[in-house]
Amino acid sequence: MANIVIGVTGGIAAYKAIDLTSKLIQAGHAVRVVLTGNALEFVTPLAFQAISRNHVYTDTFKEEDPSVISHINIGEWADIIVVTPVTANTIGKLANGIYDNMLLNVLAANTKPVIMAPAMNVHMYNQPAVSRNIQTLMGEGYHFIDAESGFLACGYNAKGRMANVPEIKAYIEDLLSTDRSLAGKKVLVTAGPTRESIDPIRYLTNHSSGKMGYAIAEAAASRGAEVVLVSGPVNLTSPGNVERISVESTQDMFEAVKGHLDADIGIFTAAVSDFTPATVHGSKMKKTQDNDELTIELKKTPDILKYAGSHTDGMFVVGFAAETDNVREYAAGKLEKKNADCIVMNDVSNKEIGMNSDDNEVTMLFKDGHEQQFPKMDKQTLGIQIIETLVKRWNA
Repeated sequence: MANIVIGVTGGIAAYKAIDLTSKLIQAGHAVRVVLTGNALEFVTPLAFQAISRNHVYTDTFKEEDPSVISHINIGEWADIIVVTPVTANTIGKLANGIYDNMLLNVLAANTKPVIMAPAMNVHMYNQPAVSRNIQTLMGEGYHFIDAESGFLACGYNAKGRMANVPEIKAYIEDLLSTDRSLAGKKVLVTAGPTRESIDPIRYLTNHSSGKMGYAIAEAAASRGAEVVLVSGPVNLTSPGNVERISVESTQDMFEAVKGHLDADIGIFTAAVSDFTPATVHGSKMKKTQDNDELTIELKKTPDILKYAGSHTDGMFVVGFAAETDNVREYAAGKLEKKNADCIVMNDVSNKEIGMNSDDNEVTMLFKDGHEQQFPKMDKQTLGIQIIETLVKRWNA
């Protein structure tokens, strides 16, 4: 069992941290809680003290034990720190090196993994400054559990609600159980859509959000891997400790992938275009009154997964089959035709687990006949599960 520090900041979701504390205690973990001054407007130290059976920390200058400096001792005691909820204010301060309360001082003196579970109004969540600050912290190795869409305290029904307690607990325990089994190994991940230009204004693309690939890249990095993420155009923050190569077209992605075929594991989640315009117009195509229809000639793009499957000796090659019909048939065929070691299949006709959704439900088909099914869950948690399964099968 682990020593877990829970930090609570000033948001209405602070009450959920009481439930998280209870769940972790029930699971056998030791928990200490740090509340910011603003958190005290929503919850009381007594509630956490009664559940954790530990002193609750609220003030940097209130030293209950003269033999230690509390904000340093707490971090040394912890195996992991979880800030839930974390507000835009705390994210901004931490990203810019401002440590003006007990929790921020604990984080400043900390060397252990930190998980952040944001909760705020949707417009606050989408503020460029908040996105920049989150990206900064992720680049420094902080883990973020993405906020959910749902009913918010402000009355909006949108993204910004803190992730649910079971999801946070699962993420904590998955991170604690990480055995650095990919340390010294290289993992190549492709993610997102590609854009195939028609002219300087228009392009062909698809609905891929890149969320699945980014979750997998983060999970691989958390196990100690050197991760190269080749990403099409997405609106996502790069995971911490990951080298991101941004590309536009399938050809761009193909060239980037060819430079990293020395990877131990290649996971090709990107929804690449199978065809691209045969001719890219140098100026904007104009519609005319004489033409009610427009024909665009297309040509095939490079088959990145098939190339990786036939041009690498040591790489464990994993592809994705996002299908709408005859899902298993097409996925099994792809496993053979692409010379892959594994295909992850999912039915994207179901909008709840399709492209651009926060959740997914997949089945992993392996070349040796083994199958691994995963029920519907958020993509971040699923990324952890997929990496764990791949490590076991790869080692086997």
